[in-house]
Parts: sequence; structure tokens; C-alpha cells
Amino acid sequence: MELVDEYSDRFKKLYKRVDPNNGTSVENTIRQFLSGLNLVIAPMVYVSGPANLDVVINTAKSIKAEYKITQRNI
Repeated sequence: MELVDEYSDRFKKLYKRVDPNNGTSVENTIRQFLSGLNLVIAPMVYVSGPANLDVVINTAKSIKAEYKITQRNI
């Protein structure tokens, strides 16, 4: 499974190549990012109502870290 850091870095690089002028709406960019994110984390990030891609990525990283801690304690 790809780490959130690795996925977000790869997504940003590809996104810059596909949309160098940032013509895609923020909402669509967020949806595209979430569609490739871990299926456990993506819904939690979505319901947080992120405002932009950077917030989405930071939220995903935070949730992933919390999820790992929770799973370790079970």
C-alpha cells in the first residue's frame, strides 16, 4: 500500500503536468485526489470539508497517522 506522502507527491507532480495553469476547479482536484486515496481514509478526509488540495493532503496524513496508532492498540 502506497503511503499518503508518496501518493500526494506523485499526484502533485502529475497534476502539474496535466494542468499547469490550474484550470481545474478546486472541487474537482480534491475529488481526483480522493479517488486514488486509501479507501479507509478517503471518506474521513472528504467529510472534513477540505478547502484546497494542501488541506486535503495534511488531513489525510493526520488521519493516516491516527489510524495507525489506533490499529496498533487493538
